[in-house]
Amino acid sequence: MSGLLPRRDPITFDTQTVRHQRIPVRPHAQGAATPLRLRHSAGALTDGAGLLLQRQLWDRLQLGARLDQYVDQHAPAVGGRYRPSTMVETWLALLLYGGSAMDDLAHLDARGVARLFGWTRVPDATTFGRWLRRGGTAMADALDQLTWYLVRARWAAVGTPAAVTLLLDSTVVQRYGTQQAGAVPGYNPVRHGRPSHHPLLAFTDTGDCLGVQWRPGDAHTAEGAAAWIRTLVGRLRQAKVAHITVRLDKGFFSRAMVETLTALGVDFVLKVPDHPYVRRALAPWRQSAKDPRYWTSTGTLYDAHLASVERRDPAPAEDGARPQTALALATATHTHVAHVLTNRTDRHALTTWRTYNAGTLVEQRIKELYQLGFGATAVDDLGGNALLAALTTLAYQVLHVLRTTALTGGWRRAQPARLRAWVLRVPAVQTTHARKRYVQLRRDEPLRQRLLAALRTLGALPPPRTRLLALA
Repeated sequence: MSGLLPRRDPITFDTQTVRHQRIPVRPHAQGAATPLRLRHSAGALTDGAGLLLQRQLWDRLQLGARLDQYVDQHAPAVGGRYRPSTMVETWLALLLYGGSAMDDLAHLDARGVARLFGWTRVPDATTFGRWLRRGGTAMADALDQLTWYLVRARWAAVGTPAAVTLLLDSTVVQRYGTQQAGAVPGYNPVRHGRPSHHPLLAFTDTGDCLGVQWRPGDAHTAEGAAAWIRTLVGRLRQAKVAHITVRLDKGFFSRAMVETLTALGVDFVLKVPDHPYVRRALAPWRQSAKDPRYWTSTGTLYDAHLASVERRDPAPAEDGARPQTALALATATHTHVAHVLTNRTDRHALTTWRTYNAGTLVEQRIKELYQLGFGATAVDDLGGNALLAALTTLAYQVLHVLRTTALTGGWRRAQPARLRAWVLRVPAVQTTHARKRYVQLRRDEPLRQRLLAALRTLGALPPPRTRLLALA
């Protein structure tokens, strides 16, 4: 029994001694009871073969060349030892692989990811941190252009939607240190008084991410939203979207915002706080004929149509002691009545209210961003933090393009965590023969055929026709 470990002793995986060790037999297990021998290998193994989808998309749309050309023209000071496209591609691969900290960059080379992409070297944490501070807002603007280019690329493959709902929402990124620029006490519903950042995010009802506006923690919810909405609406119209609806929650409500949306000529549904002057603008309440639980009322506020909905529970039949009360409508935070301001006067109040509630899917999209490490790391530079946020939104859009154009079935709706566990982290062996490199998947891999079909689909992906980031 030489070389067997005692049954109660812990198993060590020291690379110098592991070749002489093995896990003891399991006589109680069904099947073979042979001890499991532990060895190490110098072969080129990787558990990130699914990242070839990212590389195929990156090369097919020439995203690196377009990004480098844009940076050379608009921000030449961002350059360095590594091309900006290499830094961006490296960080995107890290986020999709599962990392979120700059110290995780060293694992890409050790796990065979660098060889998949053909990188000679992977930048270390110090080099990448300096690039973040050097790139700052200028590089974030370039990634904002690239994110929009990817949106157009997806629409070129699946078809430009005739109607789009633009969804804006803010989120709070909590911080625990004092070395992150812009992390100041502000609106923080979880930890009051804790330093945080307060970024603003934009999505569409098609699941596409249109970018991020990175802001300090004390920024108001609507800070910078009006100007950004003008830019986003202009891009959507440039893409030939016929009908645009803007959906905003009550944090964006103001007379100036209503005037901005009206001047843009778009439809909008804007949540209104339950203020006394809002209730005074309403007509008498009327009970819905289709559902007696709902009571509706309409009015006019800031020259727009005000639609209000209230849900009332009937009093108990036994004693009638408990009066009718207004319950939550859409979420647990709105406990009484819902007021929605819109420019569509031809819709019933319940239809307007349901249209607003349909936009709550933006919360799910933000959760998917957090699965990709949104806000997980920060630097002591506000522009560098804005660049980190732009990299995460770009990674989300890359993944959204992959799942909706290359994958099929339920994978089109899979969240980043599931896609990472089953598709992106597929194991493979990398070999070299006759000066050619090969990635070998197991024949019994369940996703092998699906992965190969996805690579072929991406190879035929048509580039979008747009002037943004166009090659000369």
